[in-house]
Amino acid sequence: MFDPPLNLSRVQCDIINDFVRLCLRFSTQYEGYLNNKAMNTAQDVVRCDLCTDVVQHYCKSCHVNLCGNCRNKHNDKNTLTKHEIVPFTSQHLKQEYKVQKCEDHPKQEKDLYCQDCNVPICSRCLTGNHKRHGAVDLEEICKITRNSVTEDLKELYHFEREYSKIVKDMERMVISYKDHCDKENGSLKKLGQVWHKIIDNAIKKIENQLADMIKQDLQILQDNVEKIQSSYQRVKQCIERNEYILKEENSFQVLDYKSDVEELRLVPSRKEVSPPTLIFPDTRKETIIEQIVSLRSSFQSSLPDITITKTGDVSMVSTRVLVENPALISVMFTYSKKLKGIRCESDDKVWIYGDDEKIRQLDKSGSTLQCFNAVSGNSQKDIALSKDGHIAFSHKVNECIYLVKKNGFEKYVDMAGWIPYGLMFNSDGELMVCMRRNDYTESKVGFFTKGKFNQEFQFDETGKPLFSISRNNMYICENGNGDICVSDWNACAVISMKKSGEFRFRYTGNRSCSFKEFYPHGIATDSYCRILVVDRDNNCVHVTDRNGKFLRYITCGLEDPFVLSLDENENLWVGECDNNCIKIIKYLE
Repeated sequence: MFDPPLNLSRVQCDIINDFVRLCLRFSTQYEGYLNNKAMNTAQDVVRCDLCTDVVQHYCKSCHVNLCGNCRNKHNDKNTLTKHEIVPFTSQHLKQEYKVQKCEDHPKQEKDLYCQDCNVPICSRCLTGNHKRHGAVDLEEICKITRNSVTEDLKELYHFEREYSKIVKDMERMVISYKDHCDKENGSLKKLGQVWHKIIDNAIKKIENQLADMIKQDLQILQDNVEKIQSSYQRVKQCIERNEYILKEENSFQVLDYKSDVEELRLVPSRKEVSPPTLIFPDTRKETIIEQIVSLRSSFQSSLPDITITKTGDVSMVSTRVLVENPALISVMFTYSKKLKGIRCESDDKVWIYGDDEKIRQLDKSGSTLQCFNAVSGNSQKDIALSKDGHIAFSHKVNECIYLVKKNGFEKYVDMAGWIPYGLMFNSDGELMVCMRRNDYTESKVGFFTKGKFNQEFQFDETGKPLFSISRNNMYICENGNGDICVSDWNACAVISMKKSGEFRFRYTGNRSCSFKEFYPHGIATDSYCRILVVDRDNNCVHVTDRNGKFLRYITCGLEDPFVLSLDENENLWVGECDNNCIKIIKYLE
């Protein structure tokens, strides 16, 4: 191919030969491209991309025009691709790429793409600024990019639908928030009007009483004045009479004189009147207002990030990772007996329930803030906390669920024939209840809205029961992705279902560890859809992801753990049954 001069080395000769072969190859391709283009233009027909025959088919997967002969060749050449070949129509006419002249070589068209510089080039550029750069056919790279754009477009359609749902959800949240605030404002104005009316009526009543008092008192005082005035006039009259007698020398008149001094010596009786006085209670204005109405501040919390998969599914993304070594923050003694129910109200307040049949509200030091007697006869003492701050607990004997309110207990759900076990209010305000028939032949999960039955989950899609049949404990919680998670002690498993009731998975513990059998009790989920469940027999808490994949154990010196809950800061509160204490653990960074 190239006869080297004597002054060139063998390596230099090889480089020159490679370059010559490359130029010849591109020259041949470019000549074929021009001939094919000229033929298409002259005959005004669409040609096969692999030869010069008239096109008959179109590969939608590769965006290639094919004739009858090249169809099989195309399939055989690209066996890894699933080709979708359809009859060619005018809709499959490919967009003509605008031919650009090379800036460095004006007579040459840009027909290659430099992969090192990511710019279109001509074949002569390979001998200059793009020497030894990787280059591919420009039209081919356009096809590949177009395929990429097509795939991205499919995903973007998924994104569009999911973002549209999220936007609508957020808009509904805004509307719901405004409606709620409008109702609160309306209630506040109505309360103000009621109290204005009450106060106005009370003031009017007191004004009338005051007017009556003043009228009576003034009459008494006026009577006193008139009585004293009358005596005063008599005194003046007596003085004038006596002065007159002394001036006259008529002795006979003196004989008729009668003294009034003793009678006038006694001042007439009168009534003393103290004016009425308004009595104001020794109470600060703020205290009076707090007794009428108070405001609980709104709160903001960060929602977990989400990701959209290629199938369009939406899932949560954890932005807070598990710490390498969970830390025990504090231990608080509860003075309860057999602690079996726990619900965090905030990061420094918690509700508990035990076998002493008392529901207590404790602060972080363990001091009792509130206490209610709640005799239920139930071995499982689970409690639920509503958005309104009301505590719900199950009653075995009465087969119902009560709400604890300021004025006492209120029957919230009547479950005749069924015994309630674990319970929790979900994000929609529904009360989710684990239920076993009173003859222990069936188990299910029921949903109640404002005390009325709504729906139930009992069987999977094959008709098999989701839960075990026994007298043992069941706890329930809602995950951030809408899943319902139930810990079934007798089944030695955590059962997860979609919000629709469709079975998702069953977690039966981490078989890789030499622990005892997995017997789950209390269960909770964090804001990133991780599932935390108590393993009493192994003195630990299992942590899994939302799909039931085991992540880690949390031990931190736990002894007989039974129930758990998460506070606002996502610290883990674990209630120990026999020790009657709560251990607070930090497990997230």
